[in-house]
Amino acid sequence: MIHFVVPYFNNEKNLEENVLALYQFLEQNLGGGFELVLCNDGSTDRSADIAGALGRSRSQIRLLGYRPNRGRGFAVRYAAEACAGDNLVFTDLDFPRTTDLRHILEMVESMRDAQVVVGSRFLRKSETRRIWKRNAVSLAHRLLVRILFPHLKIKDPDAGFKGFRLECLHQMNRLSREDRWSWDLEMLAIARANELSVTEIPINWNERHEQYVSSVRLVKDSREEFLGILRIRRRLKKGLYRL
Repeated sequence: MIHFVVPYFNNEKNLEENVLALYQFLEQNLGGGFELVLCNDGSTDRSADIAGALGRSRSQIRLLGYRPNRGRGFAVRYAAEACAGDNLVFTDLDFPRTTDLRHILEMVESMRDAQVVVGSRFLRKSETRRIWKRNAVSLAHRLLVRILFPHLKIKDPDAGFKGFRLECLHQMNRLSREDRWSWDLEMLAIARANELSVTEIPINWNERHEQYVSSVRLVKDSREEFLGILRIRRRLKKGLYRL
């Protein structure tokens, strides 16, 4: 069983369309071997009602949630505790509109050999079209991570598409302290600190289209990510990420 976790927060405008696209792809390609877990990260709009209707009409959709908003990292960690299959993949809600869903099959195949799989927008075979402001912030962030975490050796620590062996993820979650965007980097730091097998796969990525919606707030979230980098580095140096 593979659990596909999709956190959402105030996405009433595009939740149904994206969830249906993802569900139909999973159903066509994985049959009964998947569960789509929609985790409500404290939405205050109609998102939960829309997700509820989808869940009632499709047996392989499970609904989770809480209030108030806690962030993507908390949402994935929360959902993982409710899952008991072999693997967990998480994606951002806009995934069906920003990339080719066939990358899911590549990730599932890669998880046969690796404990953590990272979908990367910045490998040689990746084709990426980004909004320039987001690209500039991402470039600065990746450069800082490369300087402060030279052992990480991951081209794209922040992409919202990662897969985990669920047994490993449960262990890693016990050490995790980051709830928001820095959670991705923290999980990779924990994986490297414990010599887990990590691999990257190239994915194509296109943000430059009319339907692109993101919950990222560039200024506020960039500041939070910078502070998160410092927190993670401090914990790493203290040995707090050892299983």
